[in-house]
Amino acid sequence: MSDELTEYATGWVDDQEAVTEVVQDLPWSNFGATDAGAVSFDEIPDHVYGWKEYEEIAGKPWPIFNQGSYGTCVSFGTSAAMLFTQISEIKRGDHEQPKTPSMEVIYAGSRVEVGGGRIRGDGSVGAWAAKWVNLWGVVPQDVYGSHDLTKYDGARARKWGAPGAGCPNELEPFAKKNPVGSVTLVTSFEDACIALSQGFGINVCSNQGFRMSRDSAGFCAAAGNWAHSMAFIGYRKGSRPGLFVVNSWGGDSTTGPAPEGGPASGWWVEAKVADNMLRARDSFAYSQFTGFPKNQTIDWIV
Repeated sequence: MSDELTEYATGWVDDQEAVTEVVQDLPWSNFGATDAGAVSFDEIPDHVYGWKEYEEIAGKPWPIFNQGSYGTCVSFGTSAAMLFTQISEIKRGDHEQPKTPSMEVIYAGSRVEVGGGRIRGDGSVGAWAAKWVNLWGVVPQDVYGSHDLTKYDGARARKWGAPGAGCPNELEPFAKKNPVGSVTLVTSFEDACIALSQGFGINVCSNQGFRMSRDSAGFCAAAGNWAHSMAFIGYRKGSRPGLFVVNSWGGDSTTGPAPEGGPASGWWVEAKVADNMLRARDSFAYSQFTGFPKNQTIDWIV
């Protein structure tokens, strides 16, 4: 696998005016202004590995996502961040089961119901996805009448995300059952670690690109520019601090050793690079998810 980046789809739209419109209606301007954000960086654990918690609870590895040739990355970053939040809530004792939120629904709702169909072509804004899951909710991958959402379909996402389309009306009642109670902007590496330590998954949107080969410690070097969205699902402090990011380009897009048993779609991001990504001011943490009732056939480990 080469370090060429152009063969993969991205899809983040950097629109600070749109972000401001969303943030000004939130209770907090950023994570640091919340009660959770008042926790000291020195007080939190040395590391959090969200993929290991997922494997313990779900009984299977962290899912490998692939957006294909469609610019739907914002919905994938949001969905992955929501998985982390679900796992954290289950670890705290919530009687739920982890389910992947439908990317097509997030993509359509963010672009049309929230964004008003302003974007022509692929792509969305991180803040729009945050507002959608906060005010409307998420729909788990499943079958709903004539809508089989068990597997991501890029063509369906593009169709529903077209101006004038949006999330089908018959799916909105299912989304309303599963809202995210709170969303907030995350703008620094330390705030991201503090948020993750308390169970809040983060959808990160930025123009930062990377070389798609991990070093011996599992880090990818910053390189080039991507208008892209991914998710932070872990952190590490110590002598080489960083955030663990999961991507939506499949499991063979990145080479090199997967760190700490992490998913093949992810890598460590140096703390200073993560800081730069979060300064793009369109990355959000998710909390207070009204989740999916626990399936009694699953042998839960909490």
